[in-house]
Amino acid sequence: MHSLRAVIRQVILQPTSLCNLNCSYCYVPQRRDGFMMSRATLEASIKKVLHSPLTHPDVQFIWHAGEPLTAGVEHFEEAMRLISLHNIHGLNVEKSVQTNGTLVDERWCDLFAEHDMSVGISVDGPQFLHDSHRVNWSGKGSHRAVMRGYRKLKERGIRLGALCVLTRTSLRHPDEIFDFFVDNGFQSVGFNVEEVENGNTVSSLSGGKGEADTIAAEYRAFVDRIFDRWRESPAAIEIREISDYLAIIKSKISDPSYRHMSYETEPLAIITIQKNGDMSTSSPELAGGKSEEFDDFVIANINAPGSLDSLLPGPALDRISKEISHGVAACADECLYFDICGGAYTSNKYFENGSLRSTETTSCRLHRQILGEVIIDKLKGSGS
Repeated sequence: MHSLRAVIRQVILQPTSLCNLNCSYCYVPQRRDGFMMSRATLEASIKKVLHSPLTHPDVQFIWHAGEPLTAGVEHFEEAMRLISLHNIHGLNVEKSVQTNGTLVDERWCDLFAEHDMSVGISVDGPQFLHDSHRVNWSGKGSHRAVMRGYRKLKERGIRLGALCVLTRTSLRHPDEIFDFFVDNGFQSVGFNVEEVENGNTVSSLSGGKGEADTIAAEYRAFVDRIFDRWRESPAAIEIREISDYLAIIKSKISDPSYRHMSYETEPLAIITIQKNGDMSTSSPELAGGKSEEFDDFVIANINAPGSLDSLLPGPALDRISKEISHGVAACADECLYFDICGGAYTSNKYFENGSLRSTETTSCRLHRQILGEVIIDKLKGSGS
């Protein structure tokens, strides 16, 4: 029990799996299910997390999955009230939401501003790229609605970032993507690669040996160009992958024994609470996934009697954590990039390779290995 204290750093709240969009690569199952997290489940989630000695003094509540804004402003207003009420230990609580932005109006802006919430907007760059995949249930593109919501948030001074999913088509347009985010005044952008996980069973970035080599070359060319554009004007926008990598390299130079550790691989550093109160740990993308071996990754239900620290430690958590640790150890043995990755991408390991004990995935091959090679080569070339 002692080793598990003060480890919870991120709490992913999934108030619903419902979404008003039908993005082609979405991993969330049941996106037409209107079931919403009850007030009792919401209060149990917030109260038990904030009262628990397992929770780190700096903890982040993140609303995610489906389209969280479909839960309604009232859900979030109640959540803010409950956080204030139950933060009995005076924790530093950060609050954020990942949204497609299409439902943003003045009421949402008021709420985000009043409670100092940060907002991540899911947008894949220019309209011709975005609307190829981020469509509504009628198949119509969502770009105009997303940007309308983004502009409302920006005008109100809400803390904003962007999340952009890279497909194989995206890799051919680095300049258009970079210019879109800079020209529209985005403060930061994070790039996710299209992944095989949970409800999404195919990816344009996966392929057999020959095809995988071609995709790798296309990705390399993309990040090479993005890095060059960013280096020309680094103050114009923060790119998550570049910032993270440079920070890791700096730490490695300062301390050669440094190894980056991901929250995904630390038991309970991340907990995800689904709409019915079921809890999982590690990658949020595991939540709602099907697995007979791991009881669908459910480690407990927040509505069960007892405190969080009495609910979470147990055989379900131990079983998942043991398999994840085996996977991390295998990555350490096999991969030259382990020190800057830490053996993460847990959900990809399971859904792409069929085992938490596995190692290389499409995501880590592209987003860690190749990205790292490009950045290190660029730094060497510039004499940095």
